[in-house]
Formats: sequence, C-alpha cells, structure tokens
Amino acid sequence: MDKDLPLSEVVKMDEQLQAYCNADPGFAQFVDRHAIVAATPEVRKAYRRWQYDLMLNQLDKERQEEKINAQLQESEARGEARGRAEGRTEGRADTQMEIALKAFANLKQGQRVSDITDTLKSYGIPNDVIKAAKKQSKS
Repeated sequence: MDKDLPLSEVVKMDEQLQAYCNADPGFAQFVDRHAIVAATPEVRKAYRRWQYDLMLNQLDKERQEEKINAQLQESEARGEARGRAEGRTEGRADTQMEIALKAFANLKQGQRVSDITDTLKSYGIPNDVIKAAKKQSKS
C-alpha cells in the first residue's frame, strides 16, 4: 500500500506502536513534529527534489551501464572479426607455402622453375612465399 498518510495516522493503526508512542515521550514528540515538518512546503519540495535526484542518478547509472555493455559488445565483435581475419591470413600463408612446395616438387618430374614460378604467381602467391618454397625444395 502506497498511501501518503501522516505518521500519527500510521501510529494509530498499530496497537504496539501506539503503546510505544504513549510510553516514550521522545517518540511521541517525533511523531507530532514529523507532521508539522512534513506539512511545510519547503520540506515537501526538498523531499520531492531528493526523490527526483535519486531517479535521475539511477537513470544515469543505467545509461552508463548500457553504454559500457554496448562498448564491450562492439569490442568483442571487433576482436572476433580481427581474430578471424588473422586466422585466415595465417591459414592462407600456410596454405600458400604448402601449394608452392608441392609445385616445386614437380621439378623432379621435369618441369622448369620459371614455369612453376609463373603458375604460382598467376594464382596470387606472393614472391616471398615462392622464393622460400623454392629454397626449401632445393634442400
């Protein structure tokens, strides 16, 4: 239940609270003064401002969390994409070397080095891979 009841009304609703209020003059004074203070427009305005600030702080906190989560997701996506790209590049270099080595293995079958080199170049295999494969095949 979310009613705006004065504290004195709340105390009257509970027998134990009422008995405590009758037995403790400090609490009774608090209950009486609470009604006076709560009825003051400046206090009500300050209280509403405090509630409003709490809500704004919570909204700011949620926005920051959303922003951080979005940045984390974006970073993870970029990292995954970069990892896949690096993996493809590394895999491609390994595959290119493997192809070049197999091509130079054909030297033993009478093919010329220039023909093998030209064929590998036409397939887009870089010169450094071709040179390394040629060197490995001679050893």
